[in-house]
Amino acid sequence: MGVLPISARTISPMKRKVLKDLEDEIISCARCRLAASRQHAVPGEGPEMATVLLIGEAPGREEDRAGRPFVGRAGAILTSLLSIAGLGRDGVYITSVIKCRPPDNRMPKRDEITTCCPYLERQIALIKPQVIVPMGGVATIAVSLVLGVDIKPIGNAHGKAVTATVPWGEVIVLPTYHPAAMTHNPRMREPLERDFAALKVVLGNHLKRDI
Repeated sequence: MGVLPISARTISPMKRKVLKDLEDEIISCARCRLAASRQHAVPGEGPEMATVLLIGEAPGREEDRAGRPFVGRAGAILTSLLSIAGLGRDGVYITSVIKCRPPDNRMPKRDEITTCCPYLERQIALIKPQVIVPMGGVATIAVSLVLGVDIKPIGNAHGKAVTATVPWGEVIVLPTYHPAAMTHNPRMREPLERDFAALKVVLGNHLKRDI
């Protein structure tokens, strides 16, 4: 049975408030060194009843300026990829493992990931998505740790669905490459498009959400 549209689900005002409180906590967070160099923390955005949760690595320059996820060049690519899966940005929740931009877009450090991952864990528990799409190696590793599921390195894992058991039932994890990979290597377009086509199949063939 297909995934129920957001409009068909029961929206909980309490859940909305708890998620908003968590986003406010992230915005004011000063738990690691990244707080000193950021313009804005980027908690994420999307409906609290989203079926699909997309997780990137960390905010970039444009995201740091705007306080919103995936608004730069990679964001335009992500919007295009979502259309392949039959999705729009307003129907998914988008966040990242790291909520503040690392200086010069460097890779997040291990202690930064450790410090920030509890926020991601709480977001997952609140939203209770049916499908999680970690985008890139950092996000894939973080999701595997948070959910306690064994996922292969991104080069082998991308486009392949893995099922994880969670307190609200089961969630499908479908890793993909980070959309920014296309900005550095146009040949990444084809595997990314295949991965989001696989996401469309997952959404068409898998779990019904309880409401």
